[in-house]
Amino acid sequence: MQKFLTDPLLGSLTPPATGRLSITDLREPGLEFRISAGGSRSWRVRYRVKGVAGRKVETIGPYPTFSLADARDRAHAITSAAKKGIDLPEREKRDEEEAKRAEQRPKTVADLLTRYVNDYCKANQRRWEQTDRLFTAHVVPAIGTKALDEVRRADIVELLDDLQNRKGLNAQVNRVRSQVMAAFNWAVERDFIDVNPAATVKKRKKIETPRARILEDVELVAIWRAADSLTYPSKQIVKLMILTGQRRDEVRCLPWVELRADLWVLPGARNKGRRDHEIPLPAAAVELLTGTLKGRSQIGPFVFSCDSEGKRPYAGMKRLKMILDRESGVKDWTLHDIRRTVATGLGRLGVAQDVIERVLNHGRGILEKTYNVHQYRDEKRVALEAWAHHVDSLVTGKEAKVVALAGRAKRG
Repeated sequence: MQKFLTDPLLGSLTPPATGRLSITDLREPGLEFRISAGGSRSWRVRYRVKGVAGRKVETIGPYPTFSLADARDRAHAITSAAKKGIDLPEREKRDEEEAKRAEQRPKTVADLLTRYVNDYCKANQRRWEQTDRLFTAHVVPAIGTKALDEVRRADIVELLDDLQNRKGLNAQVNRVRSQVMAAFNWAVERDFIDVNPAATVKKRKKIETPRARILEDVELVAIWRAADSLTYPSKQIVKLMILTGQRRDEVRCLPWVELRADLWVLPGARNKGRRDHEIPLPAAAVELLTGTLKGRSQIGPFVFSCDSEGKRPYAGMKRLKMILDRESGVKDWTLHDIRRTVATGLGRLGVAQDVIERVLNHGRGILEKTYNVHQYRDEKRVALEAWAHHVDSLVTGKEAKVVALAGRAKRG
């Protein structure tokens, strides 16, 4: 049905008994007024975009929210644009979506780094907290408020110069550079920015010098005895690190399900090597876990936890280190130095280097990983048992037991 629509006509229309009545406006081609059997009234427009096959329909809205004049104006805008080959409703939808994306885009460097940590690092980096701390300590104070699209290469260079020359940082300068570069690459991939301003910034010439700190026997004893003065779980964490040589977070976050009597099976998902790792536990470690901690397996999933329900692993390593420093009197050492000390101690006891590497779960070459799948469980067990006897002899002053090692007797 076609009529020259007027407001009086629209007000006089009665709903059809069934279905829907549609009236096309003779004044504005393509504009339709629709009234349903339920009484709802609305506008829509039919149009054909130049150069595009088929007709399209766009809903304008309800009547009288959209008056006759409003509906005609909207229909005219759509059909006029269509004659020029422009699909106005589609363009408006794209513009609206782009506006929403623009609103959600990070505006400043600080916004970007927060998004990067939350959306990427937490899901893909085992130690994402370190990345977050680098940003918070070094990047945000310097360029955090800078508009993301205004960051230039010179800003990154100035940031690194300041960290190196004014703050006297060394290895951390290159860590900041690599993490900032990664964050900006992530931003480019998501079309937050067009170019990574850090892409051509070179590494600093100062290279991180690997630590070579080994705890002397007297220092190791002092730390062990300092641990003796502590309560659960601090005491047990320190001693298990010393007895096994495993990484601090691997020990700290140890769940009960990884323990099999005198064998600790560390899954690839929870270690730096990304491969399953068996740690045969020496008798002293088994006693530590089954004696001192007896019954705690019923509390929660984690062996070491300050949570009353055992649902979260122990998280007080920084404070623990401070206490150990104070109680032991040992200076200039890190918890990771324990691991290096265990490796060195095993070497001094005559343990073969390839066995030491497997105790520590160090990386191996492609060919070896592919063809040599031997777990060295027995060899690792003998090595760690010898080390445990050696530690006991240092702490107690008693002569170490003789342990058969690689076909010869070695005194711990």
